[in-house]
Amino acid sequence: MTQGEAWARERLRELRTDGYRARAWLRFLASSFERARRTRRQRRREHRQVLLVGATGLAVWAAVLSLRPWLALAGALWWLLAIAMLHWHLGMLEDEHGWPLDRLGLSNLLSLARAAVVPVLPVASPMLLAAILIPAGLTDGIDGPLARRRQEETRLGLWLDGAADTLALSAAAVGAARHGLVPWWAATLVLGRQALPWLAVTLAYFIHAAPPSRAGFVSGKPAGLLLFTGLVLSALRLPAAVPLVVLGALGGLATLTATLVRARRLRPAA
Repeated sequence: MTQGEAWARERLRELRTDGYRARAWLRFLASSFERARRTRRQRRREHRQVLLVGATGLAVWAAVLSLRPWLALAGALWWLLAIAMLHWHLGMLEDEHGWPLDRLGLSNLLSLARAAVVPVLPVASPMLLAAILIPAGLTDGIDGPLARRRQEETRLGLWLDGAADTLALSAAAVGAARHGLVPWWAATLVLGRQALPWLAVTLAYFIHAAPPSRAGFVSGKPAGLLLFTGLVLSALRLPAAVPLVVLGALGGLATLTATLVRARRLRPAA
């Protein structure tokens, strides 16, 4: 367990002991923000990199302003939120042993790029949706091996990659349903498949003051690949899109169920 993980568990235990009252939440957030400020002061190089990435993203959205003002505004606000969250969790830029990475890392930048395009996906035309999804899927396929090869595997990267995938696939499903490429009930199924794992992890943190054990983790990559393929096919208006989307969503839900069952069985032994 790293120092950061130990700190987080202690704050969560305090929050749980205080019964999750409003005052306890305020103390929890104040302590978290103060730790984030100390981390930024201690890790000035990484802090400057985050600011540079943030400024670059805002410049891109500013270029969209003359074409789609409301989209540019929504994208800029979304990007500011993403950068704020990145600053808040800068302490997670460390490996599983607690050794810090002195740079954001290329794999994390790829994940951030996927997160950056999320506001476009619900309103994109079918061809633009496909043009965004395909490279997004390629970056998702290479960022893990890239992080391992460049020795850039971090706790931040693990969560950032998962969050970017969840947001991008959810937004793409909404965009596909908006154009009638998939039925709304299938898009709703996708949203549930993406949201429930994060809900389970959040509950594990706040109820047990610890992340769920990865010992019983069942990989959802095959189901995720089916879902991604189905969304791309739907954007290209090709056959078999909807069945693949549905199979991918149901497969993800089945994977989550299997993970929860295995985690419950392993908990007494731990």
